[in-house]
Amino acid sequence: MKTMKLWRIAFVMLAAFSLASCSSDDEEEFLIDQLSGTWEQVYDEGVVAEGYVQYTFTSGTPATVGKCTIHVYDVFAGDTTFVRDYALTEDRHLAIYSGQYGATPSEVYEYDVQRLSAKTMTWHLTNSDVVLNFKKVK
Repeated sequence: MKTMKLWRIAFVMLAAFSLASCSSDDEEEFLIDQLSGTWEQVYDEGVVAEGYVQYTFTSGTPATVGKCTIHVYDVFAGDTTFVRDYALTEDRHLAIYSGQYGATPSEVYEYDVQRLSAKTMTWHLTNSDVVLNFKKVK
């Protein structure tokens, strides 16, 4: 009988701890209307970048699709600019692709947007461990 009571108390404490640990921090901010603008990739502290990557999102109609201009600067290769289409869904899925929206794209990069606020954005490359962090520069 005492053993059952101890298990019950342990279960209640575990449940209380689990519920108490849930907070708004678990749900990262996702403001879909903040995507438009220029975002620069930021690297972890201590990582020396030999250039930079900037994504400029220009929304279309609806605002969740549009053009993405990717500007890459590499100290060895110089400047390169790509223009791609993008689509961002309410379920935080971002697809950047070449080709016309709705057509079969020749190249698709898919990300899960973990955070999108007015100043910061974090992407997780779908089916990979790669995480990209960005700050808004314009």
